[in-house]
Amino acid sequence: MGMTQEAMEARRDYKRQYRSENREKINARQREWRAENRDKVRQYNEKYWAKVAESGRNPRYNSWEDYGIDKDRLAELRAVVRSGKYDNLVREAAYTANEKAAEHILLSVKENLTYEHVEFHEKLGRICIGRTDFYSVRRLFFHYLDCALKEVNESTCI
Repeated sequence: MGMTQEAMEARRDYKRQYRSENREKINARQREWRAENRDKVRQYNEKYWAKVAESGRNPRYNSWEDYGIDKDRLAELRAVVRSGKYDNLVREAAYTANEKAAEHILLSVKENLTYEHVEFHEKLGRICIGRTDFYSVRRLFFHYLDCALKEVNESTCI
């Protein structure tokens, strides 16, 4: 048995208010923890940077140009998402980009909503990633969708 939607919303509101009222205390605790656990912090950082080095570049900083998508192609891709014509490809691209944020990404693109409008969504709940990562995952979603549509178009041309 899980919590009701109202209970979850009340809990989120409480936590949000607590964080805003106790921001300095929370930050101080985090600084203390980092100071006491320097080895863990170093370990986490090494793991993160090893992963970045392995992938070649942190996808967080990839631009539209890195994915080969210009303004016209972006408009075409948005139109495809809103049309519902390739809904399976669209969903697959969203889940490939980030499984946990896929529904938020789809909502953002379909309804042309910013991160702030989908961050605490009534039905989907709170998004699991921050603003910068959200937009990088959204760009990655368009890249995957672009690749999938090109594959479909190539196979129908043959």
